[in-house]
Amino acid sequence: MNVLITGASAGIGRELAYLHAKQGHHLLLVGRNVEQLFETKHFVEQRGGSATVFPYDIGQILHIQALLRATEHLQIDILINNAGFGLYGEFLETDLSRELNMIDVNIRALTYLTKMFAQRMTIQGGGRIIQIASTSSFHGGPLMTVYYATKAYVLSFSEALAEELAPYNIQVTAVCPGATHTDFAATADLATSGLFKRPGIMDAPTVAQLSFTGYMQGKTLVIPGRSNAMYVFMTRFFTRRKLVQMTHQLQAPTDR
Repeated sequence: MNVLITGASAGIGRELAYLHAKQGHHLLLVGRNVEQLFETKHFVEQRGGSATVFPYDIGQILHIQALLRATEHLQIDILINNAGFGLYGEFLETDLSRELNMIDVNIRALTYLTKMFAQRMTIQGGGRIIQIASTSSFHGGPLMTVYYATKAYVLSFSEALAEELAPYNIQVTAVCPGATHTDFAATADLATSGLFKRPGIMDAPTVAQLSFTGYMQGKTLVIPGRSNAMYVFMTRFFTRRKLVQMTHQLQAPTDR
């Protein structure tokens, strides 16, 4: 079985690669950091799997097209769209170029790869598509406005697609982790945010294991961790305005 994972160089993507390796799957590892991708490949092989490295930046359309050409003769049984990043700060002050790149990675690349591989899966008789969304998919998030919006897209897109592709034997799952200890916080400039300074933040191996179990069971929505599931459940008891205000307070810089 061939499993293609974007953002496989670290964090949840790397941990999912390890879990599939234990099943004897062949991993197609996609990411920008070549050295870290080869580290993932090394540990995948130690766990009984095999891996091929594809050092592409899916934030660039030419790299997406190159990836598609490089895999055109391979059957992709599972696509895991894990690549994504965030950016912390006041919207009036944050870097527009990074936000546009975020949209390219979190939305455009995910949509492009989903369409291309879904079309291939219809020909091969089925497959699985796993989209890494977030608990932030369920409401707006001040101080990370664009990131929250991109994840709302991923969830909505995935839920609709799960219904459309079911007749083709293609399972689509949206995975919605909460805050997780990975490189995400550093990349998003979250050093001053209160979000990652509260207790109970999950680690990447735990999130990956719960996610893996959920999507391999065929669930359409997976929310790893009881606290995250409870959080999403509780959102239905607040107005959307109130949820946004609470998120603003939670993510406010702790040094103010």
